[in-house]
Amino acid sequence: MSGKLAVVTGASSGIGWEISRQLASRGYDLWLVARRRDRLQQLAQAIAAQNGAQADALPLDLSLAEDRRELVGRMERAPNLILLVNNAGFGAVGPAVLIPVEKTLAMLELNITALTELSCLTAAIMARRRSGAIINVASTAAFQPVPYMNVYAATKSYVLSFTESLSEELSEHGVRVMALCPGPTQTEFNAIAGIREEDFRTRYAMSAADCVRIGLDDFEKGKRVSVTGKANKLQILVSWLLPHAVILRAVAKFMRGRVAGTSA
Repeated sequence: MSGKLAVVTGASSGIGWEISRQLASRGYDLWLVARRRDRLQQLAQAIAAQNGAQADALPLDLSLAEDRRELVGRMERAPNLILLVNNAGFGAVGPAVLIPVEKTLAMLELNITALTELSCLTAAIMARRRSGAIINVASTAAFQPVPYMNVYAATKSYVLSFTESLSEELSEHGVRVMALCPGPTQTEFNAIAGIREEDFRTRYAMSAADCVRIGLDDFEKGKRVSVTGKANKLQILVSWLLPHAVILRAVAKFMRGRVAGTSA
């Protein structure tokens, strides 16, 4: 064991899977958290074969308060805890009035409530120890409203704002906090959210490996916000420079042609 423990939520696929793999290569042992036990065990075996790091599978559903409490209790008893990565979350894409409200509320529970609870309680543990760090996965969708992906984008705006504020609060306690803001990335997100496969963002999306490498490099440099890739940074800059109404209409038109069940 390395003596450095990282806890990664949403580790069973995509960015969470890749964060886990790359953290292992950077000398961390891991707790892998997600609902799918088989995927977690597969990842744990891959990590052990890759570099011998210790990786334990923790099949938990973080949309459930009791499972969140179980994870926090485990972290309180782990003296080598040094990093929490809040990656668990999902999106729903389409007209807001057509998305089942139960799905919307489940998104809020996981993307906001679970992330906030885990961040605050883990921050308290780390502040007492005066060491540790938290990475919260947001999105480039956090930087502007996104019609047809409105609740998801709003949750990520919350994550970005919350994370930057928490970072400032914890800086005097020896705890670092960073928001990771990926743009379109090659993961299962599009299929789950309902984005058409022919969307050019799918074809030209950044690989999860590149996205995570940039994010972890930024984390090691001490950044508070990591936007992965020059194209994503340019997109954010444009959204700041153009009139808000123009951006809103342009994003709405763009999304209408790329969401399953809608037309341009």
